[in-house]
Amino acid sequence: MPRALLLFLLISVIGTALPASASAAAIPPAEVWRYYHFNGVAFIPGPAVDGSAFIAVREKVRPVVLTVQASPLEQTPLPDGSGVIAGICYLQSSGGKLASGSGFSPYPRVPLLISTEGKEYVTVQTDDHGYFVVVLPAGTYSVGSGPFTAEITVERGVTTLVPLRAGKRMVD
Repeated sequence: MPRALLLFLLISVIGTALPASASAAAIPPAEVWRYYHFNGVAFIPGPAVDGSAFIAVREKVRPVVLTVQASPLEQTPLPDGSGVIAGICYLQSSGGKLASGSGFSPYPRVPLLISTEGKEYVTVQTDDHGYFVVVLPAGTYSVGSGPFTAEITVERGVTTLVPLRAGKRMVD
């Protein structure tokens, strides 16, 4: 009987501790790099599997655009009171009548205007993979120009991922 009681207590302790440890593991600590790739619509967790570029993000650190997972990554701390807008500028190449292909084409080496309160703040250029990273003081900014503008709020120590569609390639 004592052996059965001991076994019951052991199972009870394991059954109680396991869900708690699983939920703690689901919340990534701030010192861990998280990877995101663009799937043609939005950024989704994980590195790209097709060899295309993806982005590594970590709290209070400047994000890094990669084409392969690397370790260790360059860790450039963000200045106090600043955050990051990181994203991809792309041309939509599927959807609707555009049923084939990867869904998008990166838009490389494109200048992007960053403005705040109706005034130009800075211009950044996308890289060879269409990605851009800009460190800014906390606040609200417009990224892009004309109909391809996104309003983004920058928070201190946080990276905001932005897919910026620059156009749509139409095919009949």
